Amino acid sequence: MEPRPDDSVYRSFFDHSVEGIFLTTPAGKYLLVNGRLAEIYGFNSSEELIEYFKNIKTELYVDPHRRDEFVREVETRGAVYQFESQVRKKGGTVIWISENARQVKDANGNVSYYEGTVVDITERKLLQAAMDRQRAFYEQLFHNSPLSMVLMDADRNVIECNSSFEHLFGYSLAELKARSMRELIVPEDLHLESENYRVAILSGITIPKETLRLHKDGRSIPVTMQAFPVIIENSIAGIYYIYEDITERKTYEDTITRQAFHDPLTALPNRNLFNERLNRAVERSKRRESYHFALVLMDLDKFKKINDTLGHLMGDQLLCHVGNILRSCVRAVDTAARMGGDEFALILEEFQSKQDVLTILERIETLLREPVSIMGHILQTSGSMGIVINTEDYTTGEELMRDADIAMYRAKEHRKPYQFFSIEMQQELIATMEIETDLKQALTREELSLHYQPIVSLAQNRLEGFEALLRWEHPVHGMMPPERFIPIAEDTGLILSIGNWVITEACRQLRHWMDEDESLRNLVMSVNVSIRQFTQIDLPAEISRTLKYYDLEPARLRLEITESMLIRDLDEIVSVLRKLKSMGVKLAIDDFGTGYSSLSYLKDLPVDCLKIDRSFISGDDQSPDSYQIVKSVTAMAQTLGMTVVAEGVEEKYQQELLRDLHCDNAQGFLYSRAIKGDSIAAWIRTNGLAR
Repeated sequence: MEPRPDDSVYRSFFDHSVEGIFLTTPAGKYLLVNGRLAEIYGFNSSEELIEYFKNIKTELYVDPHRRDEFVREVETRGAVYQFESQVRKKGGTVIWISENARQVKDANGNVSYYEGTVVDITERKLLQAAMDRQRAFYEQLFHNSPLSMVLMDADRNVIECNSSFEHLFGYSLAELKARSMRELIVPEDLHLESENYRVAILSGITIPKETLRLHKDGRSIPVTMQAFPVIIENSIAGIYYIYEDITERKTYEDTITRQAFHDPLTALPNRNLFNERLNRAVERSKRRESYHFALVLMDLDKFKKINDTLGHLMGDQLLCHVGNILRSCVRAVDTAARMGGDEFALILEEFQSKQDVLTILERIETLLREPVSIMGHILQTSGSMGIVINTEDYTTGEELMRDADIAMYRAKEHRKPYQFFSIEMQQELIATMEIETDLKQALTREELSLHYQPIVSLAQNRLEGFEALLRWEHPVHGMMPPERFIPIAEDTGLILSIGNWVITEACRQLRHWMDEDESLRNLVMSVNVSIRQFTQIDLPAEISRTLKYYDLEPARLRLEITESMLIRDLDEIVSVLRKLKSMGVKLAIDDFGTGYSSLSYLKDLPVDCLKIDRSFISGDDQSPDSYQIVKSVTAMAQTLGMTVVAEGVEEKYQQELLRDLHCDNAQGFLYSRAIKGDSIAAWIRTNGLAR
């Protein structure tokens, strides 16, 4: 038989228990407490505690009604378990306690006292409050979030979803729980993607993904999806999926992308998209020998004239019309783009032969030339196309664009609808660029000079003057023909500085001759001027300063303009001509008969002289028509009070023929080639043509 513990054992248990132990009267007076309870309530001893509390209900409990509830439950059930309340410690600090107690009755069945235990649960209650607060935050975040959220367990069953999710996809939580969510909102062709994403999440990879999901009504919704595993006790218990509707953003991005890669006027791809596709075609051709593509650049002819005369709105409508033509002529694999202004480009892919390309080009040319009615006007246009068809040796799109551009300008130069690129064109362009570079240095290096060709009076057989002709002694290539470098000077604007130098040098030379020989004081110096000098500088002011500097009468200088210049900027040029005429400077139309002269405005031009082009005098195609032209021009000039100079006189019979037609003056190899200024005096003495 085991020994029974004596009273000392019980006393030790009472005094050293980790829980507070008490005996109270039903009325609320402590009878006995242990040291642990005194410690919980902030007292130094059990005696102090018993003495302190006269009425547990009003002095201990923060809410006195809790004591009533405590007593009621004990009386009803005979005991209470885990009865939680807030109480005040000695110093007034409020703590949470949990009580377990029972009633003890005497031999007559009356309640003698209550006995029980107390545990301080303040820390637990604070932790629970924090957890409850955190849960409240989470639940509000989950249910009120504008993001669509759904919680699924490890077996793909929906546990919970928020209202945003229901609104986004149109399904209620009950509907989602009844069926597989994947079957409801994941497009069939994205099932594998969805499963792969789930596997990645379960393996710990959390990444956002843009994808498509389905609404209950069947429409697709672009969304950003992100998922997080729910880990409980080191194992994945479920997955949170978060969806954001990006329809508005995608629509905006599509708009921005279209604006970034498409021309807003014609809706064709723009330069950016075209270059991207061109580079892609170049890369594809490197990988596939059987792949062929061609690049076409097209510039509309005379578009600026339409824009300037009929207005930009009309020009825009014409560009749209051209865009529609190109769109209708290319295939689905091809690209038609507007590069800017009136320049368009094509990438023709997967063609089998050059004839395939020609078929498209000829179709475009035909449609462009067909008259079209735009805003009440009948318009007709054309284009100049440059094509690179042998693209296999190119490494970049930039190289292709460069060569197509070369071919396009060659087509425009020769007034052809299209021109295929050849390596000779590139070589010629390189040579032209070298000439341009050298020409920029020619003035400072004193490589330019003037030679002078005599102009002779046919009636009096005497010297009338000279035409100053520009020459360039190139340090490498020798004497450079004017027709080789003057057009380059025109295109680059170098003609302004060169033209100014020519006028200045011609006047200097004339002054020198006049100072050397008094008989030459009435000579006239003819100088060719560029249209740029008429339109880009104050030509009359420059001429005035030069004449004044060299003390020359204005009548000693004759400026020659080509007939073709007059049809380009007639009003502006005529205005300048009138200023020069008022100064006393003589004016001549050079190469007359080769352009598009109209007698209706020729009579109004302030010119003194017509120079008949050499092609009518000594050209290869001499005919009775040429004779009649010279005769008519001479008669017309005399009627208008102008003098006539015949160029290209090489034979005596030509001179006699011109005399018979009463032509005033002549120049050509019959009299002399163009000679240097310091040789003029000797030439005059030799030929006896002094005035």
